[in-house]
Amino acid sequence: MKTAVVGIGNILLGDEGVGVQVVEELKKLELPEGIEVYDGATSGIAILNFLEGVDRAIIVDAVKGGGAPGTVYRFRLGDVLDSNDVVSLHDIDFTLAYRVTRDILDLPEDIIVIGIEPERIENSLELSEKVKKVIPEVLNKILEELSINRL
Repeated sequence: MKTAVVGIGNILLGDEGVGVQVVEELKKLELPEGIEVYDGATSGIAILNFLEGVDRAIIVDAVKGGGAPGTVYRFRLGDVLDSNDVVSLHDIDFTLAYRVTRDILDLPEDIIVIGIEPERIENSLELSEKVKKVIPEVLNKILEELSINRL
């Protein structure tokens, strides 16, 4: 089974870059064959290239879900495509691109989103302490999704 793990975000905007920071940590781990890890930055359409032809995908992103900063969310993309319950900061780019191309491209049906509630989105290369503190939890959730022993 082929799986793509994609971190989304802008590392120049503090907590908005948490998805990219998480996948950079994930790249340091020895992962089994069939798992590819990508820095998707902020381009929703380009991210589809990473998803084409895989069996499943995990997207990691800053998500405004209304919780306290550092709250970690897990949901299936298909469950929220037409809902406003949890909103990714990149929902306009990524989810629109996914909606438009899912029947044209060979995209996975099984897409899990691991989202982290941001504390501050501002010009900064640093994550807030509350968001930085949950990175190990997020890594463990990803490893759990991949059926890999936790850190």
